[in-house]
Amino acid sequence: MKKTVIINRAVPGSGKTTITNCIVSELMENDINVAVHSTDEYFMVGNKYIFDIEKLNTYHQKNFLEFKNSIEKKIDVVICDNTNIASWQTEIYTQLAREYKYQILIITLNPRELEKHIESQQVTEEKPDAHGVEEDVLKNMIHEYGLYDDLLNPKILLNEKKHLHFIWDEKINKKVSIGLAKHFDSDKIIRILPDEYKEFQETIGKKILSFINKGE
Repeated sequence: MKKTVIINRAVPGSGKTTITNCIVSELMENDINVAVHSTDEYFMVGNKYIFDIEKLNTYHQKNFLEFKNSIEKKIDVVICDNTNIASWQTEIYTQLAREYKYQILIITLNPRELEKHIESQQVTEEKPDAHGVEEDVLKNMIHEYGLYDDLLNPKILLNEKKHLHFIWDEKINKKVSIGLAKHFDSDKIIRILPDEYKEFQETIGKKILSFINKGE
């Protein structure tokens, strides 16, 4: 068995956390240690998600430190359950994975229709923990998902007009460009299309188990 980092990549409302739960269940049944790290968890207050943009960078740093702690403890499978839409968002996680000789698997979930993402984000009595991401933000994330999707393929040439590397400026609470992005670093990519989602809930655990054990 090879130690593995899993990077989830998806627009909110794609079902990445449900897929993660399916993976965790399968791995635990097979006595494989697994740790899941999500920045969103720091915004939970009781059973409600309360986003605060001024805390975003701090919580991302906390999430990375907890992720690093799991790597240093040599946990078998360590999952980063953030949106990870752009390669610059995954870079610190994948660099650490390489440093500790973990293989890297990216699970990328193609966006659904915008209306379905909007519906999934609505806070209701039945879903008090929904994140309430606004329509304009979702539109932008779907757009960026498409822009950076190219960079999952290391043979695709970088485009200086769209493949930008950003950092977070805490003074203005916005991301600012610092140059050209890099390709995503991975050993394997699993892409989940919207019409395959239900099927993958049944099969993703065994697919991950096979990759961990055989590299397939």
